[in-house]
Amino acid sequence: MDKSSYFSIWANKLPSIENSEILDLLENNCDIICLDKNEPLIKFQANNRKIYFIIKGSFIRNIITSKGEEKTIMFHTEDFHEYFKSYDTIYFHQKTDYEIKANEKSVVLAFDFDFLFGQIQKDIKLLEYYIHKTEELFVILDLFRNFQLGLTSEEYLSWLYENYAFLFQRFPAQNIASFMGITPVWLSKLKAKLTS
Repeated sequence: MDKSSYFSIWANKLPSIENSEILDLLENNCDIICLDKNEPLIKFQANNRKIYFIIKGSFIRNIITSKGEEKTIMFHTEDFHEYFKSYDTIYFHQKTDYEIKANEKSVVLAFDFDFLFGQIQKDIKLLEYYIHKTEELFVILDLFRNFQLGLTSEEYLSWLYENYAFLFQRFPAQNIASFMGITPVWLSKLKAKLTS
């Protein structure tokens, strides 16, 4: 697929933009990045001012602990948290304390964040879309955190299955266990208990 085809996939998700110059500018100022499984998109301790839109594939966000261990903190697919950036760099002007790597063969559209945000501010429908997607992200993050803190591991697993079953089809059990704060063995036992 060429750059124009990938861009069209993303553009079709946007509200109708009356100013075609904005779309042309966006297409001319984006990069297409193709990644293989386990290839990092945002590396640990990077200064990364890009914003990414998943065209196809999925990603795992891992925090790196002080002991150098990876702990999964979020998942991203074409339809779930499909927009992401390095919050540490963009908002706090710090290097990232996590990494985001491809869970499978994946393709993303990348923009310089400052450029994209400048264009978004020129079109009210595009700005509304961006605000909506940002609020959607915060609501989902809040739900995940609230249920993870407020439920037992078994209840939380049940809630994830009921609301986000695709996670279990797209991501390795070890990452889901890490995300839940339990061991893969405990996750396996909880799954067996839920399905019995």
